[in-house]
This record gives sequence, C-alpha cells and structure tokens, in this order.
Amino acid sequence: MSRKLESIDIEVNERKGTPMPTWEVIIPGKRSIGIIEQEERYHVVSSKTNHSLYSKTLESAINELLSYFTLHEK
Repeated sequence: MSRKLESIDIEVNERKGTPMPTWEVIIPGKRSIGIIEQEERYHVVSSKTNHSLYSKTLESAINELLSYFTLHEK
C-alpha cells in the first residue's frame, strides 16, 4: 500500500492585508492546496476539503499540509 515517491514543487506565498500572518501553499501552474494562518499555533486548512490541522512551526505546518494532500486529495 505504499506509494511511489514523487517530488512536488510548491510555492509558499505570504498574503498581505490580513489581520494575522497568513501564507498560501500553491502548486505552481495548477492550484492552491491550502492556507496557513499563525494564531497561537499554525492553523492549516486544506483548500479542497477544508480539513484543519495544527502545528507548532511554519515548516511543520507545510509538511503536514503536503502529507495530507498526498494521502487524501491527490
């Protein structure tokens, strides 16, 4: 049940003009895969299913979003 390893190119863009620090994770030329907002922790919301995840760092939030995307949305 393992999947073949595959590299996914992403961009992490900071959104300006929002009340809290916010980043959008994008697969270039395709679509947005999620939004990350910094509250007390980093709140991750997937674009397709609106599934919420929480992480302690921005890097772990990006990794959680990519893992969720690979397993559930791809």
